[in-house]
Amino acid sequence: MAAQAIASRLQVERPPLFSRLMSWLGGAPTLAVAEQEPLLLTRRVDGADQPPLDRMVLAQWLWGAGFHIPGGEEHVLELVKPFALNPAMSMLDVAAGLGGPARAFSSTFKIYLTAYERDPEVAKLGAEMSTLQGMGKHAPVTHFDPETFELRPTSLDCILGRQATYTLADKERFLTMLAHGLKPRGQLMLTEFVVDAQAADKPEFKAWERRQPAPPPQLWTLAQYTLCLTKLGFDIRITEETTARYRSLILQGWAQMLHNVDLRGMPRKHVRSIINEAESWMYTIAALDSGALKLFRLYALAPNSPPPTAARKGRKKK
Repeated sequence: MAAQAIASRLQVERPPLFSRLMSWLGGAPTLAVAEQEPLLLTRRVDGADQPPLDRMVLAQWLWGAGFHIPGGEEHVLELVKPFALNPAMSMLDVAAGLGGPARAFSSTFKIYLTAYERDPEVAKLGAEMSTLQGMGKHAPVTHFDPETFELRPTSLDCILGRQATYTLADKERFLTMLAHGLKPRGQLMLTEFVVDAQAADKPEFKAWERRQPAPPPQLWTLAQYTLCLTKLGFDIRITEETTARYRSLILQGWAQMLHNVDLRGMPRKHVRSIINEAESWMYTIAALDSGALKLFRLYALAPNSPPPTAARKGRKKK
């Protein structure tokens, strides 16, 4: 059975770092298998009255202050090197999280930029962090709806999106809006999950899909991204698979947390939150290792003129 196959593989092949985590917390958990439900790592940690560990606190333990997904300041600064950012340029981050990347760009390159985040709670925290660091005007974090947002035409030099589209139902509209917002020959950098269509039935990938929070992932293939960008007039310069690098960033983040955070003295509900998070990342690594789930970096130059407004049919105003 599919779930049993995944359970067997995870028990044998899960990264040693996660085994170390479970051992650190007092013994390796068992895998409870249910055919119709995601696999669960079960461990009795009940009996405490503390609230669960805040997910953004845990994210920053893993990825760095102000960061909510793998890849800290050094990584994002490396990612935007092709932009050659300078104080005269305008930039938008469409997957801002807590605003750590935006603040790193502003501090390093002395630029003003806008940072959009779809989760209202995360956007609020990110905005507060920018204000507390004296960067409320340089790197503000703003909530937006990626399914309905609009950009002022030809107003931006650069746009960055890290895993900004893989859960969107209407990716074409989103990418069209980015094309509208960029100046002629403006720069677009995306890092995005894609699915290998030939491996999409693998149980590791199906298990990963079930573990994702709402909205559920609606992955495109790499060919679908390149076709859409080409139709919009983008000049695609880079399509690079970065799956191995992403996997490495995941493991580095967990190693960093194990080194820096005292886990043994934590309240039980906090321990449970960490175990749940570790489980989710085990599923991600299993899906990456299966070859069905991949991460790609796409770098492209905007067309000399934005796509016709007819391509924006069905748009809604904020």
